[in-house]
Amino acid sequence: MNTNQQLFFKENRDELGTEEEIDLKQFYNFLLRNTKLIGIFASLGLFISCLIAFNTKRVWQGEFQIVLEGSSSSSLPSVNQRIARIVGITPEANSLETEIGILKSPSVLMNVFEFVKTNKSEKTNSSMQGLRFKKWRKDSLDIILEKGTTILNLAYKDTDKDLILPVLNNISSTYQGFAEKKRIRSLELGLDYFKEQISVYKNKSILSLSKAQKFATDNDLVIIQDESTINSTGNPANIETIRVKAANQIRIIDQQLVQISNLKDKSDDQIIYSASTIPEMLDLSNKLKDIDTKLARLRVIYKDNDKTIQKSIKERAFLIDLLKKQVVGFLKARKADAQARMKAAERPEIVLIEYKMLLSNALKDQSTLDDLESQNRLLLLEKARSKEPWKLITNPTLLPYPVAPSRKKILALGLFCGIFLGTGVAMISEKRKNIIYSISELEALGQWNFIVELSGNQKKYWDKSLNLLVTNQLLDVNGSIALIAIGEINNSLLEELYKSLKDLLGNCELIVTKDLLESNKFTNLIVLTAYGITRRDELLDTNIKLLLQKESVLGLLTLNNIN
Repeated sequence: MNTNQQLFFKENRDELGTEEEIDLKQFYNFLLRNTKLIGIFASLGLFISCLIAFNTKRVWQGEFQIVLEGSSSSSLPSVNQRIARIVGITPEANSLETEIGILKSPSVLMNVFEFVKTNKSEKTNSSMQGLRFKKWRKDSLDIILEKGTTILNLAYKDTDKDLILPVLNNISSTYQGFAEKKRIRSLELGLDYFKEQISVYKNKSILSLSKAQKFATDNDLVIIQDESTINSTGNPANIETIRVKAANQIRIIDQQLVQISNLKDKSDDQIIYSASTIPEMLDLSNKLKDIDTKLARLRVIYKDNDKTIQKSIKERAFLIDLLKKQVVGFLKARKADAQARMKAAERPEIVLIEYKMLLSNALKDQSTLDDLESQNRLLLLEKARSKEPWKLITNPTLLPYPVAPSRKKILALGLFCGIFLGTGVAMISEKRKNIIYSISELEALGQWNFIVELSGNQKKYWDKSLNLLVTNQLLDVNGSIALIAIGEINNSLLEELYKSLKDLLGNCELIVTKDLLESNKFTNLIVLTAYGITRRDELLDTNIKLLLQKESVLGLLTLNNIN
């Protein structure tokens, strides 16, 4: 093919590829043409996939579900949460995601992995040193937490069907044992922590209490006898209370003395009442009340100048005077006592502040010690308690059917790959043959108008089609007609076509030839070709030569089904 032909072919091919849409009918015809080749590749793909499917070991799967409980402190509602967080036994210390990460780790599953390796080695009589934990866990174990729950789904896959349930039971017992070990370990860490801190704070409490007692002794303060007195008499706030109370008592006594000194004879009843509130004056007060009762009874019978009444009045006046003196003396004595107490309670402000700080430190140390000892007792009780392991929702179960490989999918994939590969090979084969198989491609490459199509295996309909051709298009044509045959069309078929047209054209000169030089002698040209036989380069070559010869072509006559 010369340069002009190549350029022309490229232009037409690009135009065909960019402007025409995929013709499904052409693709269907392409598949029909290459059914045998595609069928061979499809059969080959199916055969190979059968070999793969039936020679690949089947993978079996077992599974179970287990409920994960919270961390060990969830059962200790009384434990001080601040201290528990320091110890590391709170629920925040281990989230479910962290828990699952631990359950997937070699520290938990290594014994199960060794169990699998041992069993496989015994059955295959070969070492399993090449099997690695990470690969085994990735390929064989699926550990998934159901969203929004504490339910853990665990599935184990293996080609050894008999190994599935033993491995699942091993994992189940390992996980349940792990839960109890983790709980005990967490509690032991807490107990170790409390033991250490109790020892520290016991020493601190003794030291702080000793300092407070020594300070109290040196400053004539109330000496602390034991821990229970820290928050009572030994408190500097209580010492100040004693002083204030004594001062208030002195003011009250002064007020009472003023009132007694201002009392008149008609206020004897008030002094009697006041004396009755003092336990020490109660006897004298009662005597006065008896005299008043006696006077009231005598006055009913006698007049006031009666000797008996006068004697009682004098006795009463004597007792009133005596009562006043005794009450005043008692109040003054009480005042002196209050003054002494107030004086004894007076301390420099700096002494009280320092003593208060020492007592506060002693109280805090003792409180912390008490709290630590309480938490330690709770942990000891929890450790002694027998706790149920994590609960199994479903027991380890072997699925009745293998989960892999899916033979149907492998066969379907093999068949599809065979068809796809066969189709590709067929396309490459047809591209190499460079043969035209459609009218649209003939028109596009030749750029001639299509006039009629004849079927090689239905010659009985030729007369009708050719008659229409002659009547509608060739009847008014002047001059001779040459049919230029392109491609390896059978000569006998060309002769039959010539005879049929000759009968219809009558005296019109007609020739069917493959030689362009011979066709130059004729006025009108018709290109005769057949798809499935004609090659693209032959058609393009003929078209270029006709263009160079400036020959006009009436149209394109095509043959099909000529093989």
